[in-house]
Amino acid sequence: MQLTYRGAQYNYTPRSAEAAQETTVFRAIRSSYTLHYRGAAYTVDPNAEPALPFVHPGANLMYRGVAYTLNGGDRAAAAVQTRASVVASQPRHQKASNDAEFVMTHRSNLRTNVQRRLQIARERGDQNLVSLLERELQQIV
Repeated sequence: MQLTYRGAQYNYTPRSAEAAQETTVFRAIRSSYTLHYRGAAYTVDPNAEPALPFVHPGANLMYRGVAYTLNGGDRAAAAVQTRASVVASQPRHQKASNDAEFVMTHRSNLRTNVQRRLQIARERGDQNLVSLLERELQQIV
């Protein structure tokens, strides 16, 4: 097969499946040997058939509110888990009935904050800050 890579042309002949099987059939028969790692000894048998790879079980996980799956976990269960966590993480405040109630609450919070700052300024004896905060308090009311 004629191939070109970055302007260079070359011939490529893929190995047949039979040739690949022949190389895997031939094995030298060797004796097993013992290895040591951190005080533990284990035996390696080079003639043993390779074991099947370990497959981790699927898992539905969540990181900072985002659900994800590992190794083909149940995606439907992850979606349900996500919805449940979003509902659980929402604040349970009751909404005000109208905008006027929001404005009144906001003004009362501002007034409380300025009064607290005014009291601290009077305790410190800072007359410039006291006069500024008194003017700010008059603007809020």
